[in-house]
Amino acid sequence: MSDKLKVKRGQDLVTPGDRLGVIEEFQAGRGTYTEKGVIYSRTLGKVVIDLKRKRISVQPKTRVPPIPRKGSIIIGEVQQVQDKMATVKVLSINGEKLNRPYTAIIHVSYAVRGFLKSLHDAFRPGDLIKASIIGVENLPYQLTTAGRNLGVIKAYCTRCGGSLTYRKNRKILECEKCGKTERRKVSEEYDVI
Repeated sequence: MSDKLKVKRGQDLVTPGDRLGVIEEFQAGRGTYTEKGVIYSRTLGKVVIDLKRKRISVQPKTRVPPIPRKGSIIIGEVQQVQDKMATVKVLSINGEKLNRPYTAIIHVSYAVRGFLKSLHDAFRPGDLIKASIIGVENLPYQLTTAGRNLGVIKAYCTRCGGSLTYRKNRKILECEKCGKTERRKVSEEYDVI
C-alpha cells in the first residue's frame, strides 16, 4: 500500500483527481475511476477501503443528485395527456426527491400490459404516478406503468377536484365530495405516498 494512501485514510478528504492506488492492489469502487492502471478519486469525499474485497472507494462529502437509469422507479405528476402520449413531471427517483424536476413521457403502448385505445383511459392531468424508466438514450426519458405496483398512486376528481378513493372490489375511483366515479391505470400502491 502506498504512503500517499495511508495519509488519505480515515478523516482526511480526497479531491477529484487524487491518486488512491493501483489496480494491482485494489478494485476501483464507487466514487473512483481508473486511468492507465491507477485508481483516482472521482469526487470530494472520504476514502473507504474494504480489505476483505480488496476494493477502494470514495464516500462523497456532498450529496450526489440521483441519476436516471434504466429500471429506476420514479414518482411523477402527469402534466398533459393525449391519445398516444402523456408528459410527466418527474419529482423523485428511487425515493430521492429531485431539486429540479424534469420531463419524461409515457407512450400508450407502455401504459398497460395489453391493448389500450387512449391514454385518457389511464391518466389525467394532476395524477401522481409511479413508473419505471425504460429508456434513457434519448430525451425526454421514456417511462412505463405496465406492472401491478406501477400506475396512478393518487388522483383527483375531474369534476370538483376532490380526492378519489379506490374501490378495489369494483376497480373504480370514487370522489369523496361529489360521488363521481372514474377509471385510471391504478397501482396496487394507490394512495400510498
